Amino acid sequence: MSQLGMGVMSHSSMKVPADPYADFVPHPRFGRGPRRTGLDPANTPDGSVFLHWHSGPEVRVPGTAIAANTTDQCQATVPVTHYFDARRVCRQCARPFLFFAEEQKHWYEELKFPLEADCLECVPCRKAEQRLQAAQRRYASLLGHPQRSVAETLELVECGVFLVEAGVFSKKSLPKLLGLLKAVGAAPGSAHHEQALVLRARVVAAEVR
Repeated sequence: MSQLGMGVMSHSSMKVPADPYADFVPHPRFGRGPRRTGLDPANTPDGSVFLHWHSGPEVRVPGTAIAANTTDQCQATVPVTHYFDARRVCRQCARPFLFFAEEQKHWYEELKFPLEADCLECVPCRKAEQRLQAAQRRYASLLGHPQRSVAETLELVECGVFLVEAGVFSKKSLPKLLGLLKAVGAAPGSAHHEQALVLRARVVAAEVR
């Protein structure tokens, strides 16, 4: 076999290392994999470098550190001097994700979260939880408003069926939602007729699940 052929075989047989972050949930701003900075400090005995307790060596991604502005952190006994990208497993969906150093800086210095706060859910699960909480607040607000407009009553039903679909409300809420739709009486040709039909279909579908 020619040397050229051997070279081709040798090259083709080389295996490209698998991306260890291929299955990580991507962050909408920072992506999926680590953001390398080349900075890799370690805790010092004099406390001049103090790394966050929630990101120990077992989850810390080396070479991803960024310096903290300790004066912008909430008052702490020992300020954190650097943030690292840190591996996490979402407690909701059980998928791995990174709690990025830049995200930590935003949490602790701009949003003023206490240093005790940790990120336990990936971004999609956090967003889903926020949507559920917003729907619950809006549902309670509209439910307590006796002089609702037709549009507001339909919004109330939409929040209710969304919460049933998400498993927050039980199916016992569905007859009440159908009653609200019936009370609205959106006649064919009215501005709200199509929306009422769509909502009724969702309520019926939720009943048979």
